[in-house]
Amino acid sequence: MLTACGGTQDAATTEGEAEYTIRFAHIENEFTAAAQGVQLLKKHIEEDSEGRVTVEILGAGSMGGEREILESVTMGTIEGGMAMSSLFTTYLKDWDIFDLPFVFKDRADWAAKVDGEMGQTLAAQTSAINVKVLNFFDGGFRVISNNKRPILSMQDFKGVKCRVGESTLMIDTHKALGDNPVPMAFGEIYTALQQGTIDGVDTSVVYVLDGNFQEVTKYSTMTNHTALQMVTFINQDFLNSMPEDLQKIVLDAAAKATTEQRRLAVEVDETAMQTMRDAGVQIDEPSPEFTAEMIKATSKVVDGYKTKIDAKLFELAGL
Repeated sequence: MLTACGGTQDAATTEGEAEYTIRFAHIENEFTAAAQGVQLLKKHIEEDSEGRVTVEILGAGSMGGEREILESVTMGTIEGGMAMSSLFTTYLKDWDIFDLPFVFKDRADWAAKVDGEMGQTLAAQTSAINVKVLNFFDGGFRVISNNKRPILSMQDFKGVKCRVGESTLMIDTHKALGDNPVPMAFGEIYTALQQGTIDGVDTSVVYVLDGNFQEVTKYSTMTNHTALQMVTFINQDFLNSMPEDLQKIVLDAAAKATTEQRRLAVEVDETAMQTMRDAGVQIDEPSPEFTAEMIKATSKVVDGYKTKIDAKLFELAGL
């Protein structure tokens, strides 16, 4: 089997063998909707290319963390991968708009924006790092789970030590809400909750389940303050090395997988929430008044990024 990596294949392939292999890396466990989406991507590419392209999935962090995966794809040492959109902000500051608080109202609003001009504009920027975005998978909306108290008002945030991603934007958002943000790697969260180093965690319900945080938290509020978009991508040189018909097959397969993955994401979220309830976690929906207060409190965070992100993107996001 020949693996193309940034160049065309000069040698003839044996009949029945793949012409191209896409090594595709991610950190997800197989039950997440994003990991299932990658399996769908593999299925469609292999079937639609009639075996001319194979996809080798390197999951569960076998190729390192998301930062390492993105770096490897930019350099062409692996062909494809998946990571949270926030990883792209290392290279492309406009991508911060994805993580601004309350930029997306719900799943329908999220899909309209990431599939529309806003998402297309941001995806086009990745050519600067030799990457082609294949799609935006649905990773759910972020909620706040904790073991201290139900969070039903702005006052309830006070004194809660909440794990956030290692991102200035996420830290600023939680400071605006009124809790005490603690940046921490995902793998450290469970023990930190057990030991009381933190009281809570900011992530979507499927990743509550992924980390087994339902075992060490008592309350979860569906704040839905930001969305988790999982980005699949491929090395641009590698994609360009393929014949045009195979390039089209890869891109069309990504579109098919996107539609199916987003349906799965809703189902996986429902399963995760039921698992949380079965474990004794109290799940609360914020009142419209509480949501309005959160939006108002975090508006200064949004305003603070208006000089850092292209104004056209703010317009496309409806901000």
